[in-house]
Amino acid sequence: MKKFSHILKRILIIIFMIIFAVLISLNLSLSLYSKVKTDLDYSSWMLENLNGNQRIIDVSMIGAHDAFTSGMKVHSSTDFDSAAMIQTGITGALIKGFSYRQSKTQISDALTLLENGIRYFDVRLSYHDAKEAWYTTHTYYSDPLIDVLGQINEFLESHPGEFIILDIQHVYGVSYDDSAAYEEIMTLISDSGILDYCYQEGSKALNEITVNDVTNNQTKAGVILISKFEEESPYVWDYETTIRSNWANTNQDDMLYHFLDDEMNVIISGEAMTGNQMADVEGIDSRNAFRVMQAVWTMQMDMDGIFRAIQDRSLLYKARMKNPDLISQVEFSDWMAAMPIVMIDYADSNYQECLDRLMEKVIEQNQSIII
Repeated sequence: MKKFSHILKRILIIIFMIIFAVLISLNLSLSLYSKVKTDLDYSSWMLENLNGNQRIIDVSMIGAHDAFTSGMKVHSSTDFDSAAMIQTGITGALIKGFSYRQSKTQISDALTLLENGIRYFDVRLSYHDAKEAWYTTHTYYSDPLIDVLGQINEFLESHPGEFIILDIQHVYGVSYDDSAAYEEIMTLISDSGILDYCYQEGSKALNEITVNDVTNNQTKAGVILISKFEEESPYVWDYETTIRSNWANTNQDDMLYHFLDDEMNVIISGEAMTGNQMADVEGIDSRNAFRVMQAVWTMQMDMDGIFRAIQDRSLLYKARMKNPDLISQVEFSDWMAAMPIVMIDYADSNYQECLDRLMEKVIEQNQSIII
């Protein structure tokens, strides 16, 4: 009996050590990679390379997925409006390091992303009650929106001929008929100075707007601001009829690439409609609107998905390793022709010269368009 008790005790200690080791592994916040930056300057690539008569819906560009998460730290407060249930409470505390690694998608702030050539931004917002301010977010709060807008306006002031797309993809914790939330966000955008650069909805049909139109003949910077809110404003383009952005929702390479093939074909056929992320909407033929290539890998909440996520270390590490392979696919130029906005995690990583190679492809694609 005494011997059995001793064996049982040893088994329990081993089990405890295994559980402890797993929890430590899950809570490591390090992504274990080094930053590789470009030596080239892409802050004025549009002015230097685009034909002013090119339609803006055909302009190839790099997009940042969950764009403004660079300020997120492992100790950042949880945004309960965007977090999954498992990421809150006791379980959330136990796996926070792991959850953080699966939430942070960019390492550069808004100004650095812009200087590195990124022109489309997937914007996600939540109201931070403790700070009494709107914040960028992705499970955890990242940066005050007012700071992000200030950096964007700083870039716009000094870079005529460039234009950017601010796509307010998600505003968590509110419904899109919430006029008070809409007014608060729009006031911040207005106070930042960005509205002065916004090309107004209704000035022209989206499929007729050129680079010259949105940049005043390339003499100033321009902004296309997109929102799902129901409130109407001449400064804001309606998501339902402005953009198509379809999501593979997979962590496997072959499934992502197969998805991009299918998405390309349905767009070319004319069957792909805009506003696809919203229920019960009547979109338009996406060939007359912005089209986003969601080239991102997403963690799956099953045993295989969790093990893959642990193996991949973080979304940043996975993107750093996988983005070079993505742009090396023989079909990539065809995907980009159908979906000109290439939206990726870690958008400005230059590991294996990824950013430089992608920008070269972007510029070549734009210069190949017959005006």
